[in-house]
Amino acid sequence: MKPREIIEFAKVIGKLKRTPRTGWGVCGVKNSKSVAEHSFRTTFLAMLFSDLKGKNDRLVRMALLHDIEEAVTGDIMTMEKVKDRKKAEKKAKDGIGKALSALPKGLKEKYFKLWNESEQLKTKDAKLLKQIDYVEQMMQALEYEHEQGVNLEEFWVFMEKEFRFTDPLIRKVFEQLKAQRPKAFK
Repeated sequence: MKPREIIEFAKVIGKLKRTPRTGWGVCGVKNSKSVAEHSFRTTFLAMLFSDLKGKNDRLVRMALLHDIEEAVTGDIMTMEKVKDRKKAEKKAKDGIGKALSALPKGLKEKYFKLWNESEQLKTKDAKLLKQIDYVEQMMQALEYEHEQGVNLEEFWVFMEKEFRFTDPLIRKVFEQLKAQRPKAFK
């Protein structure tokens, strides 16, 4: 791989630092975190759960790649994905193709395969990563509720109705987060 290609790929990934998570702004959060900040904590949680479950680093690599397409597409909100899955999937596939375009064919295929696995949610690792991804989102929701005094009930209700935390430990983490919500919002 040539230095120019490495720089081009790093520039694309660097856009995640400046790509805000859009769902928070819709609910009144000011100065919401970036996709990169979300991905950073999600990846650390993936490492922690990998170690707790005696897994290899595959889940961590998947976590690093899970939102990479948003460097091109911008944040694709969870609720948008639920409303029009096919449109969101096409947007994401186009985005990942562009995000990985500077890489050599072998790496492009390797990273796309891991990313696609996380999107398809057919493997145990992909399902676990999705739960980690969403529990990180709820950690952020709790922080915003405490720091900014904004009620993010819509996110909590959405997680209860549309998503199930099936991993016992992650479910307990989610329940603990709910219990820590400001009293005014319970």
